[in-house]
Amino acid sequence: MPLAHPIKYGFLSLLAVLGMVAIVNAPPDTASGLLASRMLELHLVLELFAIVIATLVVVVSWHTFERRQDRSANALLAGFVVVIGCDLMHALTYEGMPPLLTESSTPQAIFFWLMGRSFEVLTLGAVTAGLAPRWPRTVLLGIGLLVAVATIAFGSFALDRFPVTFVPGVGVTPFKAGYEYVLVGLNGLLALVLWQRAKSEQSRQHALLALSCLFMGLGGFAFAAYVAPSDFQNVVGHLYKVVAYALLYRATFITSIRAPFEALRVSEARVRESQARMHTLGANLPNAVLYQVVLEPDGHRRFTEVSDSVERVCGVTVAEVLADPIAMYGGIHPDDVAILAAAEQRCAETLQVFDCEARFCRPDGSVRRMHLVSAPRALDGGGIVWDGLLTDVTDRTEAQEARRRLEQQLGEVQKMESIGTLASGIAHDFNNVLAAILGNAHMAREDLKGGNPADVALSLDQIIKASDRARALVDRILSFSRRDTARRQVQPLLPVVRESLSLLRSTLPAGVQLLEHIDDPEASAEIDRTQFEQVLLNLCTNAWHALGDKGGLIEVRLGTVVLGAAASFPLGLLPGRHVRLSVQDNGCGMDEPVRQRIFEPFFTTKPVGKGTGLGLSVVHGIVRSHDGAIGVHSQPGQGTRFDIFIPAPPGAVASVPAPGAAVQPAAESGHGERVLLIEDDLLMSSMLKKLLARQGYRVSHHSDPEQAMAAVRANPQAFDIVVTDYNMPQHSGLDVITAIRRMRPGLPTILVSGYVNDELRARAVAQGARHVLEKTRVLDELVKLLGDTLRPAADQAVEV
Repeated sequence: MPLAHPIKYGFLSLLAVLGMVAIVNAPPDTASGLLASRMLELHLVLELFAIVIATLVVVVSWHTFERRQDRSANALLAGFVVVIGCDLMHALTYEGMPPLLTESSTPQAIFFWLMGRSFEVLTLGAVTAGLAPRWPRTVLLGIGLLVAVATIAFGSFALDRFPVTFVPGVGVTPFKAGYEYVLVGLNGLLALVLWQRAKSEQSRQHALLALSCLFMGLGGFAFAAYVAPSDFQNVVGHLYKVVAYALLYRATFITSIRAPFEALRVSEARVRESQARMHTLGANLPNAVLYQVVLEPDGHRRFTEVSDSVERVCGVTVAEVLADPIAMYGGIHPDDVAILAAAEQRCAETLQVFDCEARFCRPDGSVRRMHLVSAPRALDGGGIVWDGLLTDVTDRTEAQEARRRLEQQLGEVQKMESIGTLASGIAHDFNNVLAAILGNAHMAREDLKGGNPADVALSLDQIIKASDRARALVDRILSFSRRDTARRQVQPLLPVVRESLSLLRSTLPAGVQLLEHIDDPEASAEIDRTQFEQVLLNLCTNAWHALGDKGGLIEVRLGTVVLGAAASFPLGLLPGRHVRLSVQDNGCGMDEPVRQRIFEPFFTTKPVGKGTGLGLSVVHGIVRSHDGAIGVHSQPGQGTRFDIFIPAPPGAVASVPAPGAAVQPAAESGHGERVLLIEDDLLMSSMLKKLLARQGYRVSHHSDPEQAMAAVRANPQAFDIVVTDYNMPQHSGLDVITAIRRMRPGLPTILVSGYVNDELRARAVAQGARHVLEKTRVLDELVKLLGDTLRPAADQAVEV
């Protein structure tokens, strides 16, 4: 315990010194009439007080449980057992007491007195020096008893071997007086050492021990000056001894019993405070619940702790949860019970952190999404306990979903902006294609009239080439603008880059030069092709605008780099191999304030009407969704470079052909199979009838879906397959397929549409269509699909 009020100890020390001065200088016969007649009884009472206090010191030392006090307690236990034995023999051998082992005498009583004081000094010296061994207390108690018995035996039967200490009528001998002075000196020295330690360590125990040594030492002056045992100095000196013992007991009790209990009380108060703080914390968590759940070896669960916030978050009370875990587990959405159970089982088997999301059905009927995370611990009995936190993340999940939808919408808006930017170049390319088709068609007709079949064939070849070019251009536009779900796959980037640049070159003005540098033709990454094309077109368009009216240079570079920790960490990437796509221009560049904001939605430096400010924001979102990063390097007047880093997959990657580039195997001709063709466009239907008839199929055409469905209704077995357009008046192709399959469930169907996306494919599969085909592909693929569908294995899986 800390030292408090050191002045008090100094005042008590001064009183002790002044009192001893008065005692030593008082006449020996002071109060002789009272003391002489009752000296035996008075001496016995004082010694019994001292013995009782010494016994308490031993008892307290025996029960000390403060580990830091082990050495002091061990020394006091062993030493004061001897002191008790010596003090008891001193009281019982005092002159006038009945014989015990031998006749009582003053020299015998003085011997036991000196031995008791000697062991007291040695014990406190050992306490001060910390010399007591860490032996079992039973051993130390036994050693103390053996020493006490040996001392008692010597004083009772071999006292003649001890120097003379008292001469009747003369008083104490010089030996006895000198012995007392030596004890006085030793006690004084211990008092100084202990007081210095008390001040340095702020120890109340050492201060009390120092005061005890002081009183014991001062008492020695009284015991060196008396002539008769009943002298005033001898009697009052015993009072100093009792006070010294009391101070020693106080020091022992405070450090061994009271201090630990006070520390325990403080610890309990801190525990209660901590529990109250945790209770308040758990109760005040706005959307979270602290809990502790135990899984018994028999599979039974029970909650041992649940914060009060469970009622606010989950709609059940703490008492309900503690009484029956079903109050919590019963609220799990039925569709999520299996997921939660599987996660819990994995956690129980591996003792890894439990982290899972599940829907929770509140008693009021609302459904909330909960995130549970907890740390498992194995119990001795084979059970497992989880300390966890349940958080209501419904609002956060809904906000993230709303943000995702908004980002998707922003991406679509930016796509439209990019298409608007590319419109003039696309129109230019399309006009060239149409001019080539129309021109060659007119020349073919003229050559046909003139009887020049070779020239007609040449013109028709040119028409086919121009049409293929138009189809490829439409494919690129549709691929870029479609709203399909992102589909990432590992593929080479060179075809993606070149196709995007091909589309872009049609748009760039004559003053802008577009160069490509391919450092690694085999560079591959896991990407969504459409999104990656959008990234490249956005960056190149942004570079084109940065060049201004004077034009300039745009360089696109594709390669593979290995990023170390120093280069990857600032970008938020892991070290390793990455694909790098760079777009650099020599335009106006950017200053630092602008560069810091370029990825913010709707931030733009362009004039009103020249851009929405979404391009770079969309680029940033797409790159981050691909686990990549963007680096920007720009200086005013020195141009800008965007570096896109995408993690490169391990190993080689097979080439993935561009859309529409696959080579189809030769189609098998038909054998008179009956085809129901539903197409409202007369030019398209005329071409398809002619194509299928040439391939050996019998075609029945209807431009009106109602008439087609009526034909099937009249004779469901009249057709072997149905080919229907999707976009028609009154009924869509999916409506037609649904109606026909109700009339004849096994009739195979093929849906043809000018625009095919993921949603249409999914709906067609749900309605039972065998194939979904883009109109631009019918000439190449329809005949093959008919053959594949009408083969004997007509029950093959649906292809999309």
